[in-house]
Amino acid sequence: MQIDKFIPTNPLGNPRPLYLIVPAAGLGTRMGISDSKQFLKIDGIPVLARTLLAFSEFQKKMGMPLHAVVVTGTENIDRVKALVDEYEIGFVEKVVPGGATRQDSVACGIAALSSLERAPEPADPVFIHDGARCMVDLQTIASCYAGGQMYDVCVAATPCKNTIKMATSESVSSPAPAVVDRTLDRSTLFEVQTPQVFKYAVLLDVSVRAKESGINATDDTALAEALGIPVRLIPCSYGNIKITTPEDAALAEFMLKSRD
Repeated sequence: MQIDKFIPTNPLGNPRPLYLIVPAAGLGTRMGISDSKQFLKIDGIPVLARTLLAFSEFQKKMGMPLHAVVVTGTENIDRVKALVDEYEIGFVEKVVPGGATRQDSVACGIAALSSLERAPEPADPVFIHDGARCMVDLQTIASCYAGGQMYDVCVAATPCKNTIKMATSESVSSPAPAVVDRTLDRSTLFEVQTPQVFKYAVLLDVSVRAKESGINATDDTALAEALGIPVRLIPCSYGNIKITTPEDAALAEFMLKSRD
């Protein structure tokens, strides 16, 4: 399996506006903290602020319109708005409450996009990017933006480096260690990250059809797959980590110091 390769360049003429939905309702359970992990500081800057600042830098370099919606827990709406003001993230136009699941929260973000003063047009690319994936680099954003102009659905991905074994389904729920069913072919396996990118019309269609069909997924592009829509894999950095555990936070700190 080959991943399409992109050499991002500044688009000719007027680039299409970029729309961004940032799910940012993650709890700090696996971090061992009582606060939302979006507000955990990495080298002095909150995780969510770092995520948004990465897109701010991309916007400045590419000179394109950027319209963003942040989806968070109801209890954190005011805190997110204050963070947006503090770090002068002018492209965040709405902060809205999410739902019970990630899929529900993304649906809330889609609804918020449609109510913006400049709502997306059918061919405009819409990024869905985890608020906790704060180490996203400009190359990854640019590659996904280029892919989003060429394809209906694409996602940042990296070739799987580890050998992956599938366990038998009955052994997974057993108190004893799981039993291997088979070893998967690593050359065909990829770890997906975010951004996950949809043309706006396709995102609307996928969201509505998935709800009507009762399809649920923790990965946005999996909804497209379930509905038979091809999903392209866009090469990205192994450093595009998500802050989930204390080890992730420590790694992010180390990576930032290495960049200095």
